[in-house]
Amino acid sequence: MNITKMKWLSAVFPALFIGVLEFVRHQFLHFMSMDWGNLMVAVLTGILFILYFHGIFAMLETLYQKLQKEKEETAVLQERDRIAREIHDSVSQALFFMNVKVLEIETALQQKREPLSAVQELHEAIKLTDADIRQHIFALQKVAEENINLITRIQEYLDHYQKQHDIKVNLHVKGNINSKLNNHIRSQMFRILQELLLNIRKHATARQVNVSLIEDGQQFSMAIDDNGKGFDTEKVLTNNSSFGLKNSRKDAHQIGAQFSLKSCLGKGTRVVISLNLK
Repeated sequence: MNITKMKWLSAVFPALFIGVLEFVRHQFLHFMSMDWGNLMVAVLTGILFILYFHGIFAMLETLYQKLQKEKEETAVLQERDRIAREIHDSVSQALFFMNVKVLEIETALQQKREPLSAVQELHEAIKLTDADIRQHIFALQKVAEENINLITRIQEYLDHYQKQHDIKVNLHVKGNINSKLNNHIRSQMFRILQELLLNIRKHATARQVNVSLIEDGQQFSMAIDDNGKGFDTEKVLTNNSSFGLKNSRKDAHQIGAQFSLKSCLGKGTRVVISLNLK
């Protein structure tokens, strides 16, 4: 049943039902007193309305669940598309850089010069590209999961992140987070965390990161602090190359969350994603 039919049925059904009951009572139930007749009409109308609206709300609940599932499936497709673009961009840039270094090494050997610096840069580029690809593979393995446990997912990712990049990460959790956030929001929060940690690895030269997840019944917040080199926030956010922070801010706004960024040169960076739960 579509929405239009439901609206017409809701408008016509009550009046028609009460009219039929009154007709039956006056035509065939003369033995019944007025008080008992009114009570009978009220009781039957109440029972029928309960059954009717129970069916309506069950239908609306089914439609809502279907919309939620479609929304989550769309989010999965968007996430896969985003990861595919990131793989394409990062690998293309890395291959171009490696090709330049190989040419430098080839030229140095032809000129009988020591190509040590170019070899070191090539080795570092290969190492970073390998880490990037592993991170994207990890993300693709997790992207389609339903009813994710945000805490478990983050802990797994942080363990992987620390081993890959030798950056110490501390996780602090407070509150009943998984029950307060729906699956779509949990997926988005995890995506934002991935993006911010990738940004830290690429640009911050940090040795330690603190991640805190706090839920107090009124608000949920995710804070990421690093002890890296920091930057000029206004300059970076207006720079066309700062895709990581811009994507994170966009993802936060899509779920109705606030994105706060503070950074100081030489003292690190703090990002807070906050979401009202009421």
